[in-house]
Amino acid sequence: MNIDWLTPYLALIPVVLWLASTSLSQRTDRSLSEVEGNMRQGGIFFHPLAHLLPTTKIPTWQRHLQHAVFAWLWLCLTIAIAQPVQRGAKLPDLPPERDILLLVDVSISMTLTDYALDGQKRSRMDVLKTLLHDFANRLQGERLGMIVFAENPYLLVPLTRDPTLVQRQLQRLTPTLAGRVSAVGDAITLALKEAGKQPQRKPIFVLFTDADESIGRVDPEAAAALAAESKIPLYTIAIGSTAATMTGDTGGLVYQPVNLALLQTLSERTGAKTYQAGDAQAVEQALADITRQHQNAAEQTPRYEQQPLYHWLLLAGLLPLMLWQLWQRRANA
Repeated sequence: MNIDWLTPYLALIPVVLWLASTSLSQRTDRSLSEVEGNMRQGGIFFHPLAHLLPTTKIPTWQRHLQHAVFAWLWLCLTIAIAQPVQRGAKLPDLPPERDILLLVDVSISMTLTDYALDGQKRSRMDVLKTLLHDFANRLQGERLGMIVFAENPYLLVPLTRDPTLVQRQLQRLTPTLAGRVSAVGDAITLALKEAGKQPQRKPIFVLFTDADESIGRVDPEAAAALAAESKIPLYTIAIGSTAATMTGDTGGLVYQPVNLALLQTLSERTGAKTYQAGDAQAVEQALADITRQHQNAAEQTPRYEQQPLYHWLLLAGLLPLMLWQLWQRRANA
């Protein structure tokens, strides 16, 4: 029979109490010895009702039996508090789940209105927020997190199974929230730091950016190499156009195409893919493709059926005590 202990550390509590009780008992014995000495010297006065106390001595065998009953009860309680359980058959593993960490560029260039959604010109940021809102809704039960970055990266949503939290935080996204230009390498580094908090899980990084070049303290390729060492795939989705020029209003910004070659280098280094999101539908297809081809099953601890055993220990400890009490009542009747 395989026995597991759910809370073995709690068994120390009765042991500590027993040691404290033994120490207190020894001090009490010393005090009684001093009282007896004073009695012999005639220097002590008794309570007026002291004569009502029983003076009959308990036989030695009853005292030893009483000690044995209480010691047995104490032992059973000590074992029961550690919660022993009998291990049964192995339970089936939980459904596989994924940790997907979104790295969202919120630089000033995300204000460019070179996308069309529902027949209307929309900014890159508006389209991305709308699609990620639907994406989070489809990932019920899986963990999703979000890092926003421009000149500095920030963890906006830690990994969570709450898609509503992700959707609410998406509404807070505005261009220049974290600066004006993109630091892709710093964002990947922060994502690695978050992934390192739970090394037993294997997340997926999805980078959304329209960066033509990366500034920041960390080189993007060096950060991608670290992700590759950690066996974390880095999918990249290029936002905006790769055309050399842009037609239409740029809002006073200097248009520069997304650096598709850089994003391909980062993805290939980690064994992932790059998607070019030329329109809103392409972004949605890229997200759907990533979730289809990458089933990131987290490592799971085997689970077994458990049959509690503490009630048998309580019965074994209390039954002798009850019999002892009944016998004493009959003997004193």
